[in-house]
Amino acid sequence: MSLRSEEICFTHSDSFCVSFVKMTEPTDIVGYSQITNSYKARKYYSISLNTMASIAKGFDAKIIKNVGDGLVCYFPKTSNIYDDTAFGDVIGFGVTTMAAHHNINTIIREEKLPITPINYRISVDYGKVEVAETVASHGAEDLFGSPMNLCAKINAKASINGLVIGHNLYQILKRLFSDLLPFNYSKYYDILQTGEYFLEKKGNQEHTSYPVYSIVANKDTNIKEGNHQPQEQKNTHNIMVVDDEQDILITYNSMLHSEGYNVETFSDPHEALLHFVHADKSYYDLVILDIRMPNLNGLQLYHRLKAINKDIKILFLSALEASEEVTSIFPELKYGDIIRKPISKERFVKKISALLR
Repeated sequence: MSLRSEEICFTHSDSFCVSFVKMTEPTDIVGYSQITNSYKARKYYSISLNTMASIAKGFDAKIIKNVGDGLVCYFPKTSNIYDDTAFGDVIGFGVTTMAAHHNINTIIREEKLPITPINYRISVDYGKVEVAETVASHGAEDLFGSPMNLCAKINAKASINGLVIGHNLYQILKRLFSDLLPFNYSKYYDILQTGEYFLEKKGNQEHTSYPVYSIVANKDTNIKEGNHQPQEQKNTHNIMVVDDEQDILITYNSMLHSEGYNVETFSDPHEALLHFVHADKSYYDLVILDIRMPNLNGLQLYHRLKAINKDIKILFLSALEASEEVTSIFPELKYGDIIRKPISKERFVKKISALLR
């Protein structure tokens, strides 16, 4: 007997991190009414949802639903509760989506949409779900289970453009990252209990408390502290350099510092990303990226940085000739945005000067 196209076929069950990103109600009702029945309404939602979906995919998430005013995704690699990189990516997705609020609304202003800025809440939790698909979905997945319900319900506990996680995920993070996340996450963000969601027990009317936690920027952290303190120089341009080879970082820092630039170097691309997220959106004038780096390469980092600030200038450096390959992946890049290592100081400084004019 064949299945009807709308029938659901459950394929397997597993435990994953699930995330909801839900937009809040527009505060400008007059402006909202102007776009609800038009092309502009679709544009308004597609800008935000497509940006969020792009960020999710950049952190190896799979999009489940893209519904009206929200996005649902899950992280397949979190089925392994000992994979600290996978869970680090979950938090990376959350804090990057928080930071993308500025970028999304910049695009909305450029599109001249008659509406106040988009705001949203992000929630993530962990647990066992049933993975399913319909015959008509051609392989597209859907999830069913308590994590989906919990994640949807605790979403309201998030602050505007903020991130909350459920107790199940909190316990895993606490175990995996009792000191620091692999990319120094806790240097920039704190996990604070933000309240509780009350669950009704099955079979009686008692209520069970389910703690909910907010992930918030550490107000005591200043981007100028630690090993990344820029020097006060005659030039006011701030440059971030990311390369996994320390000797290369020393060389670049020396070249640019002698020309008066404020330079901050990172050998860990994950920490560079969190540093960028935590900084003021106008702080960096240029980011210089090595293409080939372990765990998070320069192309992946480029994608995430652009989701936060689409106008940030980025220069790639590579030990291999990669211009054709990179420009085919990112057509917005020019051939000259990728230069090959090693590079002379004269040519390097000339290129930087031209980019920062």
